[in-house]
Amino acid sequence: MNLLTKKSGLLFLLAALVIFSCKKEPSRIGNSLQPPDIQTDLSFTDSLKAQTSTVLVNDSIVTSRIVTLNILSNSVLTNVYGLVGQSKDPVFGRITSKTFGQLKYNIKGSFSFGDNPVLDSAVFTLLPAGYYGDTLPANQVDQSISVYQLTGSLDTGIVYKATSPEIPYDVSKKLATFNFPANQTVPASISVKLTNEDFAKGIIANGITSDSALLVYCKGVALVAENKDAVVRRFYLFSGSGMKIYYHNDKTYSSVTLNLSYNNPKFYTIEADRSGTPLAGLGNQSYGTEITGNLSYVQAGTGVMTKLSFPGLENFLKEMKDGEQIIINKAEIVIKADQNYKFGYPVNRINLYQTGENGKMLKINNASAAVQANGYYLFGTENPSTANYDYTNNLYKFSIGSYLQAVADKKIVLRPFLVGATETILKYSDYSVENGPLNFYSLDRSVLKNDTSVEADRIKLNIYYTIVK
Repeated sequence: MNLLTKKSGLLFLLAALVIFSCKKEPSRIGNSLQPPDIQTDLSFTDSLKAQTSTVLVNDSIVTSRIVTLNILSNSVLTNVYGLVGQSKDPVFGRITSKTFGQLKYNIKGSFSFGDNPVLDSAVFTLLPAGYYGDTLPANQVDQSISVYQLTGSLDTGIVYKATSPEIPYDVSKKLATFNFPANQTVPASISVKLTNEDFAKGIIANGITSDSALLVYCKGVALVAENKDAVVRRFYLFSGSGMKIYYHNDKTYSSVTLNLSYNNPKFYTIEADRSGTPLAGLGNQSYGTEITGNLSYVQAGTGVMTKLSFPGLENFLKEMKDGEQIIINKAEIVIKADQNYKFGYPVNRINLYQTGENGKMLKINNASAAVQANGYYLFGTENPSTANYDYTNNLYKFSIGSYLQAVADKKIVLRPFLVGATETILKYSDYSVENGPLNFYSLDRSVLKNDTSVEADRIKLNIYYTIVK
């Protein structure tokens, strides 16, 4: 080990000069350049077989109290999206999503409607931000989304998740309905008149001019799509989304806005019905029964993940002869995706999450621990090794050289990985930390291949390494 320490600079310089062959046989190119007092064995392997299964990890998808930092403007955004709608995926099942939130005035404190105020009109506005579902225009259908008054209350002390129970709402108290015709471009902002203006008239007639009084008058709203397979729509929930009341009094014409933005309590739910699909066995429980096979699955937002392990890896890294040490020059996991299903879009960013002794996702300060990028600590929450989807070759590629070196050096115990959509790390005003909606409020989904009998369709772990003797 002393010799290795003294010669480490030369060794890594040598490793940088070596051009590794992609053949199964070890490459020896560069051996003649090594110092005479160090013996090395320069090699490459991709023969380790992977095992995969599909699991459900849906107990950590936070959809409320969300605070993300906008680094460019140094501003904080809270709960900037909501998901609403229903979509039936042939592989991942029927997904239904609803959004619940409180309305607050766009004015701090209270104000006055003035003398003899009269309602002129009232509109509800939503800000569309994309959708998830069938990508073929010919398969898309008309869809309606309605706004109902809540009969139950949101609890400001609760961290709501995608699997949290719905807040009760009254279908007889409909405030507005938005219609989305199929195959038509959706504008950035949609406003519709209230279905019944009595709601807005009551606000003026009762002099409701503060958030506390408004909360007594209306506990909040639910955004609900009709029970029809269409798409799950995403909406911005900040300034501009909500209700605007136009009125006049004895002196002037004015307006006031009841927003769904800022620090309003709000969240969205995601319910999955996987019956009749390859994922029917997952059910709706966290860490559901594992589903194995040549295909495995990942979906943002629902907690569907792939459990990935390499049964022979630990022995490969640790079973050195006396006096030998393995140096990992480079290591990458390559995962091919199955694009036979054109429904929806593939997850554009995935991470390798760390599991604990119980086989479940490891948490650090309530956030999910991920294998870190090369050069960072072994596993953590802030610098994950991320694989972006390669649309040309239909694959994901992780770089995990530092992580495997730590396993080889016995700094950590090798455990199965969880392959899942990238999480947003959230920091709350009370300085607590949570993991956020998977892949930033998305329902993107990927089908991963691992047929070990077909070379092109198996997950590969490519390791370029040096044996120091």
